Amino acid sequence: MSRLWQCWAGALAACLLVVATGGAPASATPRSTGTPTAVVSAGPASGSRPPAGGATGGEMTAWTSPMDLLLQPFPRVSADNTTVREIATVAVGGTSVRLRLSNGWGPVPLTVGAVSVAERDGTTGAGAVPGTLVPVTFGGSRSVTVPAGQDVTSDSAALTVTAGETLVVSIWVPGVAPVSVHDCCQGRVVSYYTRNGGGDRTASLSGAVFTGKDWWDRWLSAVEVGGSQAQGTVVALGDSITDGFGYQTAGFSWVGALNQRIAQLPADQQVAVVNEGIAGNTLTAFPPGHNSSGEDNTFAASGGGTPGLERLGRDALDLPGVRAVVVLLGTNDIWFGYTDNDPPYGSAASIIGGMKQLIAEVHAAGLKVYGVPLLPRLTSPPCTQPGNCRAEEWGPAEQATLEAVDAWALAPGSGFDGVINLAAVMGDVYAGQCQPWAPYPPYFNADNLHPNVAGQTAMANAIPTTLFGLPEAPQLPPVVVAVPTAGCGAALTAESVIAAASSPSGTGAGASTTTPPTSTSAVAGAPTSSTTPTTTPTTTPTTTPTTSATSPTTTPAGSSPPGSQTTAPLASGQGRRGAVGGANGGAGGTNTLLLAALAVVAVLLGAVAWRLHSRGGLRGG
Repeated sequence: MSRLWQCWAGALAACLLVVATGGAPASATPRSTGTPTAVVSAGPASGSRPPAGGATGGEMTAWTSPMDLLLQPFPRVSADNTTVREIATVAVGGTSVRLRLSNGWGPVPLTVGAVSVAERDGTTGAGAVPGTLVPVTFGGSRSVTVPAGQDVTSDSAALTVTAGETLVVSIWVPGVAPVSVHDCCQGRVVSYYTRNGGGDRTASLSGAVFTGKDWWDRWLSAVEVGGSQAQGTVVALGDSITDGFGYQTAGFSWVGALNQRIAQLPADQQVAVVNEGIAGNTLTAFPPGHNSSGEDNTFAASGGGTPGLERLGRDALDLPGVRAVVVLLGTNDIWFGYTDNDPPYGSAASIIGGMKQLIAEVHAAGLKVYGVPLLPRLTSPPCTQPGNCRAEEWGPAEQATLEAVDAWALAPGSGFDGVINLAAVMGDVYAGQCQPWAPYPPYFNADNLHPNVAGQTAMANAIPTTLFGLPEAPQLPPVVVAVPTAGCGAALTAESVIAAASSPSGTGAGASTTTPPTSTSAVAGAPTSSTTPTTTPTTTPTTTPTTSATSPTTTPAGSSPPGSQTTAPLASGQGRRGAVGGANGGAGGTNTLLLAALAVVAVLLGAVAWRLHSRGGLRGG
């Protein structure tokens, strides 16, 4: 498969695009089956599920970042005697923390020389609050070696944290090291790092030594807290919609917004909702065969992560303190299936079969599972983002598959413990419109697929926290006014879903008792015959006019963070096989690569033009 690599040079502000051959390099073969690898712990044993927080005070997962690819071709794109400082905001508080480091995509062992954790100094930058920096150990040692394809969990480090507090986690690798990353989303900064050769900076309070920064989480895949009063963890398993991808979104996600709601409850009435979304992720595995460009299907090796079913254990069931999983996956199965694969892939039957398997595995682990119907989408207009002029086609066949999957999810007997009908809330059923199959424009980026900040906030407000055994958490102020269309049955459905999450005394049952609207010719724009919901709103929807609006705590979309290098936005059409690489010669960068790139830049720029057509849109959902 074609790959488009973005590389940053320390002395250059311009971005050099380097095209490499696809698939994993010979030395970087990913897990052959995608089967989740058990966490390797150099500290406390991890063979059994630790108790959740609350009265037991056991470890529970408070933040996650799933690893979805390797900066490659290794070893040229690698870290070498460098320190990274990762940013992690914990959803709940506690009196200690444990860190999980991932070498999930590394072809060779990863040697870590030192790790520290501290409270972040301020709301931006990589500085640490004096007096809070704590060294982290692994089985009593400051260093640890993580086997290829596996993870390691640290010992507990004494550090009191509060819900919503941001930590800085510093990781020093003393030699050449493979870099497993989570790639999302431009417009936010989650990783700071020194140049290669920068040495051990884990004890530094100042963020000034970390001269590079970008949106790729490196190695840090989870933060656990101990001694928490909270009642456990809810995992959001999804794709880019859950991850917060979008040119106007900058990483703001319904997961973070839902945590903001829950943080308003007393500490002993909270859960941590952790984000296990990967841009471009699918539910089921690609079949053997070739894509539309005649290339082998090796999607998991080059972006998008392993499919949801295959990473379910590692990224959800094996995490400490988990009590429930919320799954929103499948739109990429449909889009890739109709666009890029031979034989066809992503049928309603394959997605439903995959969901049934996921439900069975979650239930076998003794946990609850809640489904989210696939959100409405349409063909993306060309050139909706800089650098992306390929439309992502969404036609009648794709729409019919989506409707079949959603009808199954919402019907009795699906097996979910509850269904949160966010698809109804996100449809174009406001301001006089009654097109539930279409995205409501004020809730979406221009690509007709990824919710923006307003849409992500609306999704969070429509999720009943009572589903998780909590009181109904207060709503966030809506970012835009959305008035349901009078006389539209689909609008009544949306109202009932919203009402189920806004009543202080509600049970959340309304989230799973509405009937999906139907369409006989959705993408053709024909009138839709909508069914009347089986529930009636009992409270006023939260979409009434407001004079205040919430804003994401990220850099405004469409602009680079102050002081950051200027790069072209990662467009939806570029996809998961979009740009990856290091910066400033730092963690994952290379000076030798820069020299080579300068010598052939003229050729590369020409190559980019014809390679970009391949596998567009892999940010799918």
